[in-house]
Order: sequence, then C-alpha cells, then structure tokens
Amino acid sequence: MLLGVNTYAQFDTEQADTSEVKILYTYQRSYGVTAHNLGLGAQFRWGKRLSYFKTRVFEIEFQTLRSWKQSRLINPYVVNSRSYVYGKMNDAFTLRFGMLWKKQLNRKPYWGGVELRWVYGGGASLGIAKPYYLYTMYFYEISPGIYNYNIETERFTDNPNWDDIYGRAPFSKGLGELKFSPGLYMKTGLSFDYSKDHAKIKTLEVGAALDILPTGLTIMFNNPKSIVFPTLYLTFSWGKWFNNY
Repeated sequence: MLLGVNTYAQFDTEQADTSEVKILYTYQRSYGVTAHNLGLGAQFRWGKRLSYFKTRVFEIEFQTLRSWKQSRLINPYVVNSRSYVYGKMNDAFTLRFGMLWKKQLNRKPYWGGVELRWVYGGGASLGIAKPYYLYTMYFYEISPGIYNYNIETERFTDNPNWDDIYGRAPFSKGLGELKFSPGLYMKTGLSFDYSKDHAKIKTLEVGAALDILPTGLTIMFNNPKSIVFPTLYLTFSWGKWFNNY
C-alpha cells in the first residue's frame, strides 16, 4: 500500500513536467543589443509562430556606422582638450524595419539546453548622416608676444592645423542638418536560444547583414559616398513567449 502511494506521487510529478513542456506559445517579444564590425546597435522584435518549426518576426533596429579609416585623437598641447576623429565629416546611422523568418533546426530538450534556429529576411533601411562638428581655436595677439584665442564651431576643412583643434563639439550640434538615404537591407544568421525556461527568450545570434543605400553616405572627408555597408554582427536578446488568452 505504501509503495502504491509513492508510485502515484512520482507519476503525478512527471505528468506535470510533461504538460508544462507541451505548452505551445504563439507570440514572442524581445529586446536586443548588437555589436558589429562597424559599430553598435539596439533592436526590438515581435513575432508570431506560424508552425511548430517556423516563426515570422518583425524587427526595428538602430545602428551606428563608422569608417574603417577613422581614428580618435586628442590634442596633447591643450589642457582639457576633447578627443575627436580627424577627418570625420558625418556621424552615420541606419534605422531598419524588416521582416524575418526563424526556422527551428533542433528541439530544445525538456530540461533546457540550446535550441538552434536559422534567421533570414530583410526590409527597409534608412541611412542617416549628421554633420560632425569640431571646436577649433583661433589665436590673436593682444600685446607683443602675448596671445589669446577664440573657439569656433566648424566642420573639418581642406587644410586644418590639427594643433588648433580643441576637440569634438557636442553631439547635439548638427541635429538640425540631418540627411537621409533610403535603401534596403538583408540579413541571415544563426540564433542560439539557451534559456532554461521555455516561456523566456535568451538568445545569442551570430550572422551577416548588408545595407544598400543608393544615394550613399559620406563619413570621412574627401572620400566617395559609400553605398554598400556589409557587416558581421553579434546580438544578445532577451524577451518572452506568450499566448493571448
């Protein structure tokens, strides 16, 4: 009789665990941070499961872009000078809105583990260029051998004297002079979901993306506009699966 009670309790526990795993969530929502070879980014995704193995996801993604030629400097002859990028003309960004598909490649074990999905898709990409301003010092003589200076805010020019550059101006300078370049983007990658809770999303996504901006963006001085921006990215995401009932 005692053995029968113990057997029943064990069977009941196993049934509860099994039913928990069998819950099939329909909707997902997640947030992510991205590092790629041209900068950083932030991401928001929401989607719906179309079948057990396939999910459709919409995403909004904002990313910074840099040129591989740029390097940060500081004027060693000026106290409290600010760092700046020599030769930079614009801060560049992309704003993406697209639709992706996630295809499940393996099933996560009931106790956790890793679930692998193939991610692919694309959509609209908007390139944004914000003028990059510098603080430049202009010296003038106030008496024989004694000089003072004024600081002017200006963009990088043909023949600057880098000794007179005080540093970068505030990011807010130039926000009223934004230029936009609409285009398209595509991406593909592998998503590793390692969450132990089947209702939660914790993923590491590795992949490649390509932004094509027909009118181009200029980042560095005296360089042609760049139209194609290929990137390799790594995204960490967190969120949840849920049902609307």
